[in-house]
Order: sequence, then C-alpha cells, then structure tokens
Amino acid sequence: MSTTSRGPYLASLVSFILGLAVGTVGAFVQAARTPLFGVSIPWGVIFMLGVVVLAIRLAVNATRTRWAGSALFVGWLFVTIGFATKTPWSGDLIITTGGRQLTYLLVGVVLGSAAATVRPATQSMLAARMSAHDGS
Repeated sequence: MSTTSRGPYLASLVSFILGLAVGTVGAFVQAARTPLFGVSIPWGVIFMLGVVVLAIRLAVNATRTRWAGSALFVGWLFVTIGFATKTPWSGDLIITTGGRQLTYLLVGVVLGSAAATVRPATQSMLAARMSAHDGS
C-alpha cells in the first residue's frame, strides 16, 4: 500500500474512534429528561440523535468519502449495542429497555445509516445552494 492511499483508511480509523466516543457519551446523555408542566421532555435523546447525525455528516463531508461516515456509525453502533446488553461481570444495563432508550437505539440506527450513505456535498452543490439564496 502506498502512502497516498492511506488517507481514507486513516480517516476511517479516526472516525471509528470518534464514533466510539460519541456512543459512550450518548449512552449516558440520552437518559436526560426535564419535567415541564407534568410532562417529561426527553431532550437527551433528541440532542444525542442530532449529535450522531451531525458527526456522521461532518465526517463524510470533511473526508469526501462515505467510508468515514460509515466507520463513525459502526463505532457508535458498537458501543451503543454493548451498553444495551447485560455485562457478564455484573449484569448491569446502561441503556435500559424503556421507550426512550429503544427510540434512541432504533431511530439512531435508521438516521445514522441514512446519514452515512448520503454522498458528500460537492463545491458545485454548495455553489448552487448559495446562488439560490442570493436570488431570493
């Protein structure tokens, strides 16, 4: 393998490690909620799903390859599934089986895989968007 072809692999490795970090933080933040007028607002789930999608899209657009976004998604998924299963040494669950947690898992998988498979934005796409906004 030549040194010029190592860039995408290195970017994917860094994205995978970032996905592990996002998944670890997300496992704890997704449980946050705030009671408002007797209704519990699950802001942690909404916030972390946004972070997951944003991180994946940033990885795809920064590296101009979907491999980096997919690697970040796989890292997030690896940690999230790990935290959703019982640990063999203590039997603890970090992501439990409640409605918010299942929403975080299922919607995260759908949004994360969708965000990872959309192709990166090109300069011509960005220029077209900018010209559309200038004309209005």
